[in-house]
Amino acid sequence: MIKYSFGRPKRSKTRLKKSMLDSISRYCDATASEDGYTYVDVRNEPFVLGGLLRPEENGGEYYRLDASRKDDYSPANRSLAECTAGGSIRFITDADKLSIHVHNRSSITGMHHFCDRGVYGIDVYVGTGTARVYTGGQMLTFADTPTFNDGIVDLPAGINEVQINLPLYGGIDSICVGFPEGAKIGAPTERMNKPIAFYGSSITQGGCVSRPANAYTNIICRALDADCVSYGFSGSAMGELAVAEHIASRELGCFVMDYDYNSPSLEHLEATHEPFFMRIRELQPELPVVFVTHPFYADATENDKKRIAIVKRTYENARDRGDRNVYIVDSSSFFTKEMRDLYSVDNLHPNDLGQFSMAENIFKALKKALG
Repeated sequence: MIKYSFGRPKRSKTRLKKSMLDSISRYCDATASEDGYTYVDVRNEPFVLGGLLRPEENGGEYYRLDASRKDDYSPANRSLAECTAGGSIRFITDADKLSIHVHNRSSITGMHHFCDRGVYGIDVYVGTGTARVYTGGQMLTFADTPTFNDGIVDLPAGINEVQINLPLYGGIDSICVGFPEGAKIGAPTERMNKPIAFYGSSITQGGCVSRPANAYTNIICRALDADCVSYGFSGSAMGELAVAEHIASRELGCFVMDYDYNSPSLEHLEATHEPFFMRIRELQPELPVVFVTHPFYADATENDKKRIAIVKRTYENARDRGDRNVYIVDSSSFFTKEMRDLYSVDNLHPNDLGQFSMAENIFKALKKALG
């Protein structure tokens, strides 16, 4: 009997049919290129951008924070906000294959403990609801050249909803999807849940998975059929109130506060953890919030225990004030005691197995939070 860690996959109640499709010319003036594909910029209808604000609403950029407030953010956060972690593109099509062109804006290179596809690659899923399946196939990465344009994605026969997961540690100026002659396109199905936001460290950003969809944030959102709004900032999530204000400006179904690891000291964590949460709570009084303590790969040290205690204190204080929309996940449950090294690349960043195990545990709290 199959064990489903996230519940039995369910397709959308909306069934895909031919009447949902139309010719590409209805949506834009795209023309066929030399390789026989007709390319469409995903800023056009019927493509739906998930996780990120639409570029036309955010200074023309695929940017994770408010592009009009860059001076309010730390230099590291300002730069890392160019990374499109959590972002996705969805649409439906009857095409049997796609060609994807990505124009690179920036990529963080030299991360030798982290495979290229996980750093600045994309991956592709087909399906609806929580029943989405990875297409596998080509190594879709683009850090070495300004444009990645040699990846053909094969799709199953019939009408498919396609989801492209954007790079975790790379930024893009534009992305175009190429369709073979005669193919039609349409708008994707509605999501089952509102977007879920995550705030935290490089682990939250996706380090060190083999491809974008394997980040715990993306795993959870795929299991809930929700857009993933990722505010994972590698080495630079410090509990900044400007970031809290931006998070609270988004329309969300739940917020996962995975802030702990990047705080440079216990004193800094204690001074910033609860104020960060309180700014979120002031601006969104009813938003469910899930607190997460940091993962560790051996017996908890005294430092680990003190950090966990600070996070728990924020949760307990909220409960004492009568806040019933808060939840907590203790990271001591993330990994088995046996062969715990299997879950990490460097005893700091989880690999695919580690991120999956994190997703299993955090998902349980999210299910409660979402009712």
